[in-house]
Amino acid sequence: MERSNIVKWLFLGLAIFMFIQFGKPLLFGDAAEQLQPLDVNDSTAPAERAPAEACVITGDRFKAELSTRGGSLRHLWMTDPKYTIGNGEPTPMDLVTTSLESRMPLRTDLRLPGGDAQQVPFDDLDWKLSAQDGKSCTFTYTDEATRLTKVVAATGRPFELTLQMTVENLGQEPRKHRLAVEQTAWRTQKDTEGSLGLISEWVTETVAATDQTTERQMPDAFEPDDFKDPEFTPERWRRTPGAARFVAVSSSYFTKVALPLEGPAAPAAETQIEEVWDTSRFAQKSSDPTFGHVYRARLAYPERELAPGGSVTYKVLSFTGPKERDLLAAVGHGASEVINLGWFSPIAKLLVSYLYVLYRAVGSWGWAICLLTITVRILLFPLSIQQIKSAAAMRKLKPEMDEINARYKDDPTQRGLAMQELWRKNKVANPVVGCFPMLLQMPVWFALYTALQTAVELYHTPFGPVIPDLSAPGKYFIIPIVLGASSFIQQKIMPPQGDPAQQKMMLYLMPGIFTAMMLFLPAGLGVYMLTNTWLGIGQQVLVERYLKAKDERSGGIEVREVASAEPQSATKKTQGDDKSAPALGKGKARVRG
Repeated sequence: MERSNIVKWLFLGLAIFMFIQFGKPLLFGDAAEQLQPLDVNDSTAPAERAPAEACVITGDRFKAELSTRGGSLRHLWMTDPKYTIGNGEPTPMDLVTTSLESRMPLRTDLRLPGGDAQQVPFDDLDWKLSAQDGKSCTFTYTDEATRLTKVVAATGRPFELTLQMTVENLGQEPRKHRLAVEQTAWRTQKDTEGSLGLISEWVTETVAATDQTTERQMPDAFEPDDFKDPEFTPERWRRTPGAARFVAVSSSYFTKVALPLEGPAAPAAETQIEEVWDTSRFAQKSSDPTFGHVYRARLAYPERELAPGGSVTYKVLSFTGPKERDLLAAVGHGASEVINLGWFSPIAKLLVSYLYVLYRAVGSWGWAICLLTITVRILLFPLSIQQIKSAAAMRKLKPEMDEINARYKDDPTQRGLAMQELWRKNKVANPVVGCFPMLLQMPVWFALYTALQTAVELYHTPFGPVIPDLSAPGKYFIIPIVLGASSFIQQKIMPPQGDPAQQKMMLYLMPGIFTAMMLFLPAGLGVYMLTNTWLGIGQQVLVERYLKAKDERSGGIEVREVASAEPQSATKKTQGDDKSAPALGKGKARVRG
């Protein structure tokens, strides 16, 4: 495509974007914002509340605090030094981000959506703290019809808690209940926004895994009109088909998982993402600086009726912590699926497993990334070699290509025909075909990119003096500058393609793009990109030197003149023209044979 055409389409696209962004609202005004059919204050509680009491559990690598208001989590601090926040005196990171009682993690709800003979009178109960020993909390609730016992305890493994609920019917009539155990998170829209390729570490999704499928949902799956879809229950929860294996609320590096262990029947996996913003002050949610979402995932057990004197017990396992691969594997039940590795997850899983092997061998995640990149580059070398050979052949033909570009600078069709003839005569693959090996490598590079982008092992992990955190941009812009310079060198030694203007644009545009990207991308990806770029330069230089030496040993290349045919309208043919050549216009093209 000609440079003028590229510029024209760029300006057209920019004009359309500016109209949609600014012109359309000015001409037509902002459309009325639709609201989700949800009510954040949808839970019932006693009118007069008992004073809240706290119970603290100290587990392996975490400390949790629960409250008698609902018997749910109020805080869960990770005690590892790497999981801290603050620049002055770092404090442990708290993974509980909600504040409303009806939206707290490990909340249990026994009320049915409607009907009589309910086992309990309220959604959120005032519990009594009956026992605590630093490793477990026992909450009880009793009225004339019901006795509930809720025990939350550390399992002895990192970031794990068990929740056991026993429901007893003390009344003289049958009573009904439906247990739901919930995991939640709150994030503002600003928290989840990335920048220039950098995925925010707080971008969040809900995960519902059943024996039939695994569904991941983002806020766009809960637009107001979506609640009319058949997968939504009357309570407006999105239900995933099948019996639940686990549900979770996950960000890039951390997750809250709930797994069913015991119960009278298998629960359903349900998710919901609520939009929260001040509708009384802002007509548009995007105008509210505090606009955000409450992410909810729950295990919803089937309705259960207890006869007088009857009882039933449920048990759920909770994991609230970093998405470290070995910890999630120990949880079992497929909990490792909370790590979202995208379309090429099988390849990414293999690469991450190998990264672990390298880390155990060298003791550094930075050097493990370098060794992983080297290994992948070596394994993919058979696919790269043909591309490099084609690049070397194209470099030899550069004078002839420059001559054709100059001769047919105003005739793209003839220029393309002349190039095709030049490549055919010299048995050089079309550059488009030469890109095919590179396309075959793309799934591997995308998988590696995703694996590094979501690896909590790199979180707050230093590598050298200019990389204090492999999951964040490095210091002093050294990585972007070095990567930009390396990319410039790589473009310089690559074969020329397109007209001189396009060659010049690629020479400066690609290094500029890489430099701008690495200003915001995690340094771990910068280590991978630098290693990959340097390896690419080394492979290119070594293979070209080998081919040049081989060519010299074979006696060099014979250069001959091939005259192109005159246009069909010409009345005379130039003496000595090759009649079998296609019409390439006036003049001669120098072709190596």
